[in-house]
Amino acid sequence: MEIETKRTIIRVRLEKAKGDLASADALLKIEHWRAAVNRAYYAIFHFATAVLLWSDIERNKHSAVQSAFHQFLIKPGNIEAEYGVIFNSSRSWREDQDYSDLPKDLNKSLAEQIVSDAERFITRLERYLREQGAIE
Repeated sequence: MEIETKRTIIRVRLEKAKGDLASADALLKIEHWRAAVNRAYYAIFHFATAVLLWSDIERNKHSAVQSAFHQFLIKPGNIEAEYGVIFNSSRSWREDQDYSDLPKDLNKSLAEQIVSDAERFITRLERYLREQGAIE
């Protein structure tokens, strides 16, 4: 894939991630915890795929994106391990809340923390892509 095409796709995915974060914040304000966690996770997922794309790694399944994020970004030390924990936790909470008939208790404080973590995740990965020359 041409470098400019990658840059365009990365910008689109960054905008999706930021839109998802804005939705998560709005959902927190109206106390829709489950939906806020869902949007926070998708912000992480979309932007993780963008960062992987910069290294010519493309995955579609959630588990494959998560695994590749750890293998190609966390393990070699390009991104700090705490961001892998954020990815894992947000995915776990999102799946539990979306698919379980008896989901774990989710409250305001926890939902706010998940959204805050997603914002930190996007900020850190955006900085990484700027350092790599993928975005301006």
